[in-house]
Amino acid sequence: MKLSKIFIKPSLYFLMLLMVLSFGFRAEAADKENCLMCHKYRQLGRIDEQGRKKNYNVNENIYANTVHRNVPCRDCHTYITRLPHDPVTEEVSCANECHIKPPFAKENFSHRKIINIYNKSVHAIKENDSPDLKLAKPYCKYCHLNPIYTRVSEKRISYEKTLARCFNCHEKKGVTQAYKHVTHRLAHKTSRSPQEIVQLCSKNCHEDVEKMKKFNVSKESVEAVETYNESIHGKAVALGSQQTADCISCHATSAIHDIYKKDNQKATINPANRAKICRQCHRKVNERFIQIDVHSSINNKKPILFFMNLGLRGALYSTIFGLMFLALIETIGRKRDGIKWQIKGGTTWRGKSKREPKN
Repeated sequence: MKLSKIFIKPSLYFLMLLMVLSFGFRAEAADKENCLMCHKYRQLGRIDEQGRKKNYNVNENIYANTVHRNVPCRDCHTYITRLPHDPVTEEVSCANECHIKPPFAKENFSHRKIINIYNKSVHAIKENDSPDLKLAKPYCKYCHLNPIYTRVSEKRISYEKTLARCFNCHEKKGVTQAYKHVTHRLAHKTSRSPQEIVQLCSKNCHEDVEKMKKFNVSKESVEAVETYNESIHGKAVALGSQQTADCISCHATSAIHDIYKKDNQKATINPANRAKICRQCHRKVNERFIQIDVHSSINNKKPILFFMNLGLRGALYSTIFGLMFLALIETIGRKRDGIKWQIKGGTTWRGKSKREPKN
């Protein structure tokens, strides 16, 4: 009887704990109009006119952990005027004004400033673009929903660079008041490593030579990924460098979206602006320095570059094969002297040499 009383109380606590864990804690999202009443079902969708399956399901737990978790649905889907709504025929515009005010701001938040920068860039979709070109150009979701675009450790980006990106949306006034907001935002920044940026720009886009040729871009643009990978910057990034220039380092400012053709005066790669961009990494920058072709292709049309690269490759392989040849001669010599070759006890050589030492 006494034993049963001893075990009853812990058992009750254990059962209560199991009940709490089994029900869990539900993630809350900004769903004031109860849109998830319908959209929570996994099979919600339809087949469109082209025979493609459209999925309208929204996973509440995933949505509740995104940066848009506090944004009501109709802040983005502004064309919906009644519930239940009619078939959706419009796309969401990221330039919409949200019903959320950022810290220390007087107006509701909007991506309009970044959208305006993007619309002037080389990646913007223009009215006279062909249908194929419109589909090929990267838009907001191409980068921001890309699997490569995930959170990273805070140690991988400097404070100054993070703060510079905050100024894209926020005014420079009240830095002291904004300190808490800035430091909180550091944990959720979206800066990528050089390797991820190069992969994002190359994958499905700039390294696709056939796609680039299809849109009549310049020869330099067609070969941009190949020539970058051959350059000192590309090789350093391939070896894991976190400090070497990637695509964004040279082709955009802290606004990130302001990528223009080199003939545009606002372009960072315009001859008038190259010195400023190069000084981000290099101390001694002059007129001769900025004339260096970063994306130069190495071929016999550029004899100095071609033979210099050929000579350095020859020196590298000569050193490697020379050391291998010396190791082979050493191995043959030791075998002749009667030294056994065994992998045991931390060494490959055992025994004494038959050769008599010279006096």
